[in-house]
Amino acid sequence: MDDRIILLKEELKTLADECRIHAKGRRPDFSLMRTANTIQSLLQSLDESRLSEKNPLTKREHEILSLVSKGFTNREIASALTISEKTIEFHLKSILAKTESSTRTEASTNALKNRWID
Repeated sequence: MDDRIILLKEELKTLADECRIHAKGRRPDFSLMRTANTIQSLLQSLDESRLSEKNPLTKREHEILSLVSKGFTNREIASALTISEKTIEFHLKSILAKTESSTRTEASTNALKNRWID
């Protein structure tokens, strides 16, 4: 991702946090809270649209492959996402096919290269 976009997103997150802090002051300011919520929604939709562009992975596959790329085992991923290891295996088969990979490492590398995961 472009460094300018990363900096802009960080600034917007900081602005949203500051709005929340000031909104909860002595006199609650609901317009500041609404502004903070709007900023957060816009950032979330930006992340979702960025991931969906030319990305063959579903949201769940994205979650799983992100954890795989960080070195988590199937058991650890299943526990973190509160789903079964069989479900993880099912998703990994789909991920391997979509990333045209034969191993977890290759799938992670291909997805990172194509910017399908961070």
